[in-house]
Amino acid sequence: MSSRKDPRFPLFVSLDEKEVLIAGAGNIAVRRAGILLPFGCRIRMCSPENEQDLKEPLRGWILEGKIRYESGRFEAGMLTGEEFLVFAATDDKSVNEEIVHRCREKGILVNNASDASMCDFFFPSIVQEDEIVIGITGDGSDHRRVKQIRKRIQDMLKGERRPK
Repeated sequence: MSSRKDPRFPLFVSLDEKEVLIAGAGNIAVRRAGILLPFGCRIRMCSPENEQDLKEPLRGWILEGKIRYESGRFEAGMLTGEEFLVFAATDDKSVNEEIVHRCREKGILVNNASDASMCDFFFPSIVQEDEIVIGITGDGSDHRRVKQIRKRIQDMLKGERRPK
């Protein structure tokens, strides 16, 4: 991948019934899962933590059957080839890099939450209001600005009156 910061093309795809693997169970991984849940994908997560040690809301999602959880450090064998997207969101840089390497070998789109230069796609900041979904992203250098723009769009949509 080029080190040049080319703009990313926004592409809205159906995730309905698509397999998504999230490696990690920390704050970033849980935020990703929470945003993905309403889009109908089948989410599988792996992390060394035991299921009973996980925090809410992740533990609840697992108990409700919304997310399949595998307790254990990421291993290459966890990639079945059925994954549409993979998120490397562990707290170990070398594990995230290994996940990226393995996914690219198999032609699976991967996002490394700790290194924008190792992402096949960026995970956008999402605004969802009724049937409208808006994705916002930058080049990875100014997350605060993206968050501010998302908030402004959310405020604008909440202030808009829907026609009857």
